[in-house]
Amino acid sequence: MVPIVCVVGKSGVGKTYVIEKLVAEFKSRGYQVATIKHSASGFDIDQEGKDSWRHGRAGSDTVAISSPQRIAIIRKVDHDHTLAEIQRFIGPDFDIILAEGFKQDKAPKIEVHRKEFGPDLLFTKEELLAIATDEKLKIDTPQYSLEDAPGLVDLIEKRFFAKEKEDTVALFVNEEMIPLNPFVRSIISRTIAGMVSALKKVSQATSIDISIRRKDGE
Repeated sequence: MVPIVCVVGKSGVGKTYVIEKLVAEFKSRGYQVATIKHSASGFDIDQEGKDSWRHGRAGSDTVAISSPQRIAIIRKVDHDHTLAEIQRFIGPDFDIILAEGFKQDKAPKIEVHRKEFGPDLLFTKEELLAIATDEKLKIDTPQYSLEDAPGLVDLIEKRFFAKEKEDTVALFVNEEMIPLNPFVRSIISRTIAGMVSALKKVSQATSIDISIRRKDGE
C-alpha cells in the first residue's frame, strides 16, 4: 500500500504550511505525491449554475469534470470516509500520501506545535511519528523545526521507503479495506498477474485493477 502520513495539530497552528513544505521537498526528490484535506464542516467545490452543479442537482450521485489538464470527481457519500477508503479513489500511482487532519485515523502522525498555542500536545509519544515545532519539547519523540522539511522527509524515507520493494495489493469488500498478510498478498498478486499475462494484447502489466459487483442472491 502507498504509505500515508497525517499532519495534525490544533486549529490555526500551521498544518497546511508544513504540508506545503513536505510536498515541495518530496517533489524535489522525484516522488509522486498525493494530498488529502479533511473538512469536518463540509465543503462544496462546485459553483451554482454551472453545468456540473446542474448534473448534481438533477440527482446524479457522482459528477466527473474532465479536461486535458485535470479531472475532478464529486461523489455523494453517506459517511465520513477513512483514509483507507479515500486511498482507493486516489489509486496506487503515488509514492506517498500526505493527509491534513484525520485525527481519529490510525495512520502515522506528525503533530505541528507552536509555543504560542500552549505546551499540551494532542497526541502521546506512542501515537506520533514526529513533531514539527518552534520550541524544544520534553517528550521522547523525534522533533524538527517547522522549516526542516528535509529532516522530516528523511525520517519518512527511512521509515517507509527503505524496505525492499514488493507488490502492492489492496482488497476491498463492500467498500471496506480487508487487511492481508504477506502470504495472502503474494498469492493474490502472483495468481492474478499470471492470469493477466496470459491474455492477448497484454504485454507487461505494471498495474492491475479488478472490480466485481455481485448481483443480489448470488
